[in-house]
Amino acid sequence: MISDDIINTVIDAVDSEELIKLTSDLVKINSVWDPVAGTSEQPAAEYVFKWTREQGFEAIMEEVAPGRPNVIVSWPAGAGNRKLMFEGHTDVVTAGDESVWQYDPFAAEIVGRRMYGRGTNDTKGNLAAMLIAMAALKRCGIKLSGTIIGGVLCDEEDQMLGVRDFITSGHADTITGAVICEPQDGLICTTQKGALRARFTIAGRMSHGAMPLSGLNTAPAVAKLISALHELEYKAVNHPGRDEHLGWPSFTPTVIQAPASGVPQLNVMPGEARILVDIRTIPGQSHPDIISDLEAMAVEIEQQVRQDYLEFDKLLELERNHDLRVQVEILTDRPCTLTDQKDPVVLAADWATRQLTDEVPTYAGVPGATDGTFLWALKNIPIVTMGAGDRQVPHQVDEWVDLDQLVETAKIYALTALHYLDPDPVQPENKKI
Repeated sequence: MISDDIINTVIDAVDSEELIKLTSDLVKINSVWDPVAGTSEQPAAEYVFKWTREQGFEAIMEEVAPGRPNVIVSWPAGAGNRKLMFEGHTDVVTAGDESVWQYDPFAAEIVGRRMYGRGTNDTKGNLAAMLIAMAALKRCGIKLSGTIIGGVLCDEEDQMLGVRDFITSGHADTITGAVICEPQDGLICTTQKGALRARFTIAGRMSHGAMPLSGLNTAPAVAKLISALHELEYKAVNHPGRDEHLGWPSFTPTVIQAPASGVPQLNVMPGEARILVDIRTIPGQSHPDIISDLEAMAVEIEQQVRQDYLEFDKLLELERNHDLRVQVEILTDRPCTLTDQKDPVVLAADWATRQLTDEVPTYAGVPGATDGTFLWALKNIPIVTMGAGDRQVPHQVDEWVDLDQLVETAKIYALTALHYLDPDPVQPENKKI
């Protein structure tokens, strides 16, 4: 059983001013991955590496790709087999047109109890909170049972190279539970949507827009693909239906290009078209089954459009080659995650939230995908996703985080680790809502 004295000691060790300064320093580092502009995660990673070493942590920096390092921070808090990971990322998305921002995206300006800037919400604020939580626990000198790992990873916003390298390098092999530090507005998220991204390529024959019969238009196949994707979504909405925490599954065509590359012209019928599809899944859906459906769709629509052209050309008494092709390529395959609410890492997050808020926690799901997807899917690591920040704010102009919620989050992170690594655990019966 964890005494009130120990709880208060840990809470008091979280230095709010230190947290705000660390967040500010990180936000002021432009860590957008942009080779043209010459920015990357490198300076943010170097800052974290230096800061953690100054706090007395063991830290290593490993290059995942040029200019894109991971920082792995470790603290053996005591004897024990449990190893808790806190995970946050150093990359941020582009600020876009900075002239439309009211606040400089890389100035970390504080107005009232909000800090504005790219990454304040997603997720440099929560990255700072997890590091401050680790430092607070270390300073307390409280006996714990196990190890805390801080995974400060690159490239979460794109291909998630950082977490994949973290796993292939063996760092995840002995981790028993992970807290994914992302803006979830104080919610405890035990599930998150999966992501399947696909690219359809339709090859026809280019021609003059005034002489379409001399070519082979890709547009009929594009139309049929969009309609068929809607039918797949309709099928998924009926079964498995709506998830309690994640909402509805979706099959969304996001990019439609014709021509697939180059400049479009009104009087040119393009010879190739491309459709990018962002599919978000929930528990109960099978990614292999969906991939099979997409592959079958490509074959079926290719045959349908060829047959349609054959019948049309018979009507016109026209002879031409009907060599239209429809191909599909899977770009991303990340399954949805679901951690049992009775898992120790969830119980620890629940207990910590109750201690800080004196309220029953609210459970939810992450609408997108995080680095935790790979930890869960590839290494069977139980994950819980939680952190400060309005869930609608990431990637927006004038991104912000509430500083009071950020301080509370750092304390919740610290207490989560305290409970998870308690050397004399007595698990309370946490009632879920």
